[in-house]
Amino acid sequence: MFSSYKRVDADGHPRQYATAINVPKVQCQAGFNPSQKNFLTQEDAKNVRNVIGDESTALYQGQQLIAAGNKNREHPKKKNEIVQIHSESLLLNPPKNPPGNSPMTNLLNRNKQNCSVFYTLNSPCVDTCLNEKGPYSILKALDSWKKHSGIKAFVFKEFWKFDLEKDLQSKFKLVASRVPLYRCVTETKCYACKGEGNDPIDQNCLPPKTNKP
Repeated sequence: MFSSYKRVDADGHPRQYATAINVPKVQCQAGFNPSQKNFLTQEDAKNVRNVIGDESTALYQGQQLIAAGNKNREHPKKKNEIVQIHSESLLLNPPKNPPGNSPMTNLLNRNKQNCSVFYTLNSPCVDTCLNEKGPYSILKALDSWKKHSGIKAFVFKEFWKFDLEKDLQSKFKLVASRVPLYRCVTETKCYACKGEGNDPIDQNCLPPKTNKP
């Protein structure tokens, strides 16, 4: 369902984006078959793609869905230097100017018993999103989401290409300890990553091991 909002280059190469939904519980349970007539009916996929494709804004906020691409902004201390804010941070962290709730908080506040799912094409990056001391860390936002009483899931598809050789086992556990983590490789094939407590992250949610020379 999230592929309807994907960003692609002119040559068809996929680009990073993230979305989140807050829908009635029944729409996340077995037996529900989503269609354009009964699922996210207030959101227009083309409009969402256009909004998140503009890297000067990169943020869409709808009634049951929020979405983001990566946003370019001027470096706060270095003139003529561009900083890129990742889509996960745009959705999960509150804005600083003007201050307010994050898009995710606003979405969840519409119904605190609903089913909420956060999807990102690439896994959250180790050096920014999963850096506990970094300014764009999403971990505090996940702590807040953990308190949401409805069904919830954090889903990713691909591995961020610069993190393939990093310790994703321990980094993904930072997410799984807060919100159930899944990897969905297709619309219908998903893996529960586990990782709660002393349980390790499932191998299906980690890059294949390579034999270095």
